[in-house]
Amino acid sequence: MESKGELVYFDIPGRAEYIRLAGVIGNVPFKDTRLAREDFIKKKAAGDFPFSQVPVFLVGEHMIAQSTAILRMMGAWGGLYPKDPVEAAKVDAYLDLVEEAWSCCDNSVYATRFGLPDFPEKERLEIRKRLSDDIVPKKMGYLEQVLKESKSGYFGEKISIADVKLYCFAKKLAKGWKLDGMDTNLIKNKFPSIQKMVDQIDNLDTVKKYYKK
Repeated sequence: MESKGELVYFDIPGRAEYIRLAGVIGNVPFKDTRLAREDFIKKKAAGDFPFSQVPVFLVGEHMIAQSTAILRMMGAWGGLYPKDPVEAAKVDAYLDLVEEAWSCCDNSVYATRFGLPDFPEKERLEIRKRLSDDIVPKKMGYLEQVLKESKSGYFGEKISIADVKLYCFAKKLAKGWKLDGMDTNLIKNKFPSIQKMVDQIDNLDTVKKYYKK
């Protein structure tokens, strides 16, 4: 099967892992280029990236930016994004809510990127405690209820890119990468339906094979 194009990002999960996984689960062939930090700095200075950011996806003569836009494209290729506009809107709604929670966490890591002051460490930890105790659980609670009522264990009748993105967010929280002060057991202890969905994806043959590489 011919490659759909080339994904370019750093050699970390970050904002590309849900794209990679959507491709893996959807059996979409693509080149997964892992960019060294020094190469990114040079390419950024040269104006090689739209919006001066990665990930980007090179497809034909086009360079697509923004991770969720790339995720939707990958999902469409792999059958993880509905063709029906109403069903697609439902997936988008779940994606947006996951993104809200993800961005809240990112604000505490990359504050100056969002026009916020570079918080002292004590204040940063206080912010993370509020995120962990209130803000993130509130958003996860909405998603928990949807999954609790789902017969498939996913947001819809089958896995979609919304499930994949929530999976990656749950993994991010559990690892606590750059999120000192947040509860790494938040999903496991308080959101059993989300954890069940995470376990389902963990046990997909394609995912197990991908992480054994």
